[in-house]
Amino acid sequence: MAEIFDNGNNGVFVHELVPAFAARVDLFNLNVSPHDIRNRVEKVFQSFDFQGESGLLQFWECNAGSSKDIGCSLTLTDQIFLSPIHDNRLEEYRMKCLVKNYSHIGRKANDGNFIGVKTKVENWFAGRAVQTGIADHRTRHDVLNQGHQYADEALGMGQLVAPVYFYHSSAGLKLVGIIELVTTQPKESYVRDFNQIQNLLKMENLTSSYMEKMIKVEYNHQTLKFTLPLSAKLLDLEKQVTMRFKELKNKTFCIQYEDGRYICNNQDLKFCLDDSISNRTTVIQMFVKDVA
Repeated sequence: MAEIFDNGNNGVFVHELVPAFAARVDLFNLNVSPHDIRNRVEKVFQSFDFQGESGLLQFWECNAGSSKDIGCSLTLTDQIFLSPIHDNRLEEYRMKCLVKNYSHIGRKANDGNFIGVKTKVENWFAGRAVQTGIADHRTRHDVLNQGHQYADEALGMGQLVAPVYFYHSSAGLKLVGIIELVTTQPKESYVRDFNQIQNLLKMENLTSSYMEKMIKVEYNHQTLKFTLPLSAKLLDLEKQVTMRFKELKNKTFCIQYEDGRYICNNQDLKFCLDDSISNRTTVIQMFVKDVA
């Protein structure tokens, strides 16, 4: 499947829409062992600063498995890192992950939690990150909106999931797993935590994807796509829009969210981004309207 994607510099190019697990890694063929990857992730965990809050870090390892289907086998490793501030809910959530092991998600023999193209992972945050390949977070806004939570999630707690990629000179970026951060007190945003994890990963020659959403903007019967960081402000959105629709530079315009509300300030944009996270949507639809 292909769509037109605007890079903001040289017009548009055809971007093949493939799940992140299409870039899953066969570690042994890349001369790096799963043990080596786990050691690198463990160093990230040991250096992570919880900023005096109660939290948990764990790692879901991704490998090709034995299945012939296109997908990725995701397995929770023994690695766990808890903040000094104890909270029983974190241990209970960890135990739930280990005991249940999300066996209801398309499990195949000896393949752990196999995630394929058609696997429904809406109630599994780490599994969703495998399919999208994008870091995501569950904030205070999402937790308060109980209608958007499922029984298998860290109920009442906040979460961040960050895909972990290994770079190989000939094979490029390959997905090796998902780092999951759970905090007992949900935060307004996990962008700062993600940036910390990203910096620590780079020190171990690993990396992650940025926390962003795909924005699809329609104006004058033309539709273009671009990515927008979750920390973006209204001015950032307007800049991205005018970069792509040159005719808007000398016009007064407004931007409308897909539910009909207008995005007039930073809080409105934050609502749209949070709403997309809550509803498990990977693309946000917006419309540009001329102001007479």
